[in-house]
Amino acid sequence: MKKLFLTVTFLLSLTVRAQVKFDTDFESGSAGKITQIDSVYVRISENDSILHLSYIIESRFDPQNPVDTALPPSARWFYFRMTGAKNKYIYLDFKHTDPLRAVYSYDNHKFERFEANEAELRKIHKFFDADTVYIAYFIPYTNSFLQSRIDNWKQHKDVTVNTFGYSLHNQPMQLMTITDKTVSDENKYRIWIHARTHTSETPSSWHLDGLIEALLADNKDAETYRKYFIFYIVPFANPDGVFEGLSRSNSTGVNQEINWDRDELQTVVEVKNLKQQMKELTSDRAFDLFLNMHSQVANSATYWVHTAQTTNDKFLSRQLLLCYLNMFDNHYLSPKELSFSKMASRYPEGWTWNSFGDKTVAMTFETPYTYFGESNIWLNTENLRDFGKTTLNAVAMYFGICTPERIILDNEKAKTQGKWNEAKSDRMIYFGDSYLYPQKSGSKITYRHKKLSAGKYKIYKWIVGESSEKPAMNENKWILIDRHEQKKTSSFKYKFKPNNAGETFDAIMLVKTEE
Repeated sequence: MKKLFLTVTFLLSLTVRAQVKFDTDFESGSAGKITQIDSVYVRISENDSILHLSYIIESRFDPQNPVDTALPPSARWFYFRMTGAKNKYIYLDFKHTDPLRAVYSYDNHKFERFEANEAELRKIHKFFDADTVYIAYFIPYTNSFLQSRIDNWKQHKDVTVNTFGYSLHNQPMQLMTITDKTVSDENKYRIWIHARTHTSETPSSWHLDGLIEALLADNKDAETYRKYFIFYIVPFANPDGVFEGLSRSNSTGVNQEINWDRDELQTVVEVKNLKQQMKELTSDRAFDLFLNMHSQVANSATYWVHTAQTTNDKFLSRQLLLCYLNMFDNHYLSPKELSFSKMASRYPEGWTWNSFGDKTVAMTFETPYTYFGESNIWLNTENLRDFGKTTLNAVAMYFGICTPERIILDNEKAKTQGKWNEAKSDRMIYFGDSYLYPQKSGSKITYRHKKLSAGKYKIYKWIVGESSEKPAMNENKWILIDRHEQKKTSSFKYKFKPNNAGETFDAIMLVKTEE
């Protein structure tokens, strides 16, 4: 009997030591009910065995929406800590959420994806070699991390950070203004960007982080951008949701994204703050561009382009110009991955459309959680930040901003020989106010630039195409037409002879290269 008692004691001791504890007692942490469903030792050699533990992880639902009562609450986001995981093989089966390959960290700073053989849709299984493990739907971007980034960014001479209101739970709503303060604001393009309305969509924060980093870089391109633009950036439109680890709602359960057309009593304080700030900044003139940063479960990045039927032809063509420019030298986005939707008043873009019409080009931009579409490149913080840089460059190209590394020469400053027709159409995509085409073969067009720096350049031609919901594969894009070496810094001219009378001519672009 004594021997049996010792054996039972030993087994109980093993069980106590084998326990894995779960908690979310940290910023943005979130999980619902966690149930252990199995615990078994698997013998791997004569003198060794590994404990296999299985759990059901039910992710936590947002509060029930008190405004849109028929809208089911989301439970996508999870972010929890396991302790006691070392030298155990752990199986996690997720409910109410849809991770494909979630992320984990042993220090809550450096996160990596579970390998393909360790994860599948809604399931994870892995042998852990550290006692403490953090597991999240995607790499977290918390309020504390944002404040550390802001503390760094606001050291830059061209950055101002203000608090323009507070959330229901008294979290500050912050506005970063980035522009060259030595240059008058009068003629600058005005860009409004906000992110993290849906707080589980952390890839959007890493995307925006990369855009900000590129805008504040110590190089000629960034210096030029800050001279021509005022960027108004709200990193967290829903700070309570971020801090409290919610998925798509604010602390009251309201989905802020569709709260923009409600009456005063049904409009949450965060949306009121955003509206008021946007009204103040547009009291003299509208924003030129508004980007609403989000992330989506689909395995691709996309812009949500508003249809001409619910806006107008001009608005559609301007949206598509920005979209296609963001595909230049960019393997993260393709024409097939664009999405189209109706303009609706409940969204912030709808509020902008109702306020300013086609004066403000307003779109939602979505990054995925998994990989970049046809390229099949899995997301991480580095390539999301790189994507942010390409988005910034696309914005600059959209407004025709020239830098020492990239010069856009529109046909409005070109010299033509022979008979040419000038065309204008809101159903075509082109730079400036018009594009050209010759009446007959033998005509010539010459593009000029007063002072081109010495170096090697690639020369691209913009292919004018239709503004349509059909993906443009061979038009609405820059194509490489030539290479040029500028021996010294001096004037530049490039003469082009059309291949046929119907060939369109709009802008050309020179891109400096090391090749």
